[in-house]
Amino acid sequence: MQFKLIFVILNLLSTLAFAEETNLFQVNYLTQSNDSLHSLQKKPDTKIYAGMNKEKDKIRMLEDGYDLMGTSAFQGAFTEPNQALKHAQSIEADVVLVYDRKINEMTRPERLRQLHAEMKKNSTGEKNSVIEVSEADLQDKNSKFDFYATYWAKLPQPILGLHVIKLIKKNSDTKEKKEEAGLKVIAVIKDSPAFKSGIQKGDVILVLNDVNTESPEEFAKSVFKQQGNKVKIKYARDNEEKVVVTELNRR
Repeated sequence: MQFKLIFVILNLLSTLAFAEETNLFQVNYLTQSNDSLHSLQKKPDTKIYAGMNKEKDKIRMLEDGYDLMGTSAFQGAFTEPNQALKHAQSIEADVVLVYDRKINEMTRPERLRQLHAEMKKNSTGEKNSVIEVSEADLQDKNSKFDFYATYWAKLPQPILGLHVIKLIKKNSDTKEKKEEAGLKVIAVIKDSPAFKSGIQKGDVILVLNDVNTESPEEFAKSVFKQQGNKVKIKYARDNEEKVVVTELNRR
């Protein structure tokens, strides 16, 4: 019986220790790219920033020459952002952006009403009972947060400097899906050959050296084969086709 009690105590202590050590940003991490993607630095000085707008931040990071390594998402009690930094350092990220939002916190009037109800419940019958309320009393101890973090690695010098996607149009009546021609530019890396040639976010890349662009993967392969060479790119902007010649970087 004594051994069983000792085992239960040890098991409980082990569980508590695990709970204290658990990094929820690490546990809920999902890789978004090749596992080999990480900082170019041997010992990266990982930076942590508060994210403001997920979509705008994503485009800004792509334009600054970073690529997304992965994300963490979970809900629960407040977790120190430093835990996100620790995970970012463990996967050798250059930057981590952290977003947090309270999702069920009581308002101050609601909390006051709750305190008043508790006072009445525990009242001794005195009509003019006074309750002292501190700032700490007004905090909702059961508040939950929605956490989201994105992890980024700086890319080497871009060959062309475009992030593109394939657009698929859905017919509202038939629900039929159809691929649109070309690849839409979602971000242009600053100071890259594409940036210097005037290509902008929202443009649609149609042709690279007389070859139609059918998929982001094939486009990337074609760009890689042409590194160091001059290429002709046909693209569309506001239903008007344009052609530009630019010299690609060599990686």
